[in-house]
Amino acid sequence: MERVRSEALAEDVRAFGIKVTVLAPGAFRTNFNNPDSLVLSERKIGAYADIRASHQRFASMSGNQGGDPQKAAEVMIALTAMTDPPLYLLLGSNAFSRAFTKLDLLAASYRQWETVTKSTDYY
Repeated sequence: MERVRSEALAEDVRAFGIKVTVLAPGAFRTNFNNPDSLVLSERKIGAYADIRASHQRFASMSGNQGGDPQKAAEVMIALTAMTDPPLYLLLGSNAFSRAFTKLDLLAASYRQWETVTKSTDYY
């Protein structure tokens, strides 16, 4: 939803010389996943085992993320000086690969349901 709002905002403020860029960062080597930053409930509920497993995966990546936060900050600062910055910008290799995996998934789904999609037209 935020991306849709950002697209609308970008269109609305373009005439005023205001530029909007939606950043989609991947995993960056920060302390976000460290125990001193990310506090998880000690109470374990069986129904949330998959969620806890994903928390463990993220925690195990801590300190090994591929993204360099200094380089990301430099790119963000550089965006402010661009005359024509991108509306969307991925930051990090894993953000890039995840985005294209998602695009492939969307394209396949749209193709699979093309007949149904087009069946709703008047003509």
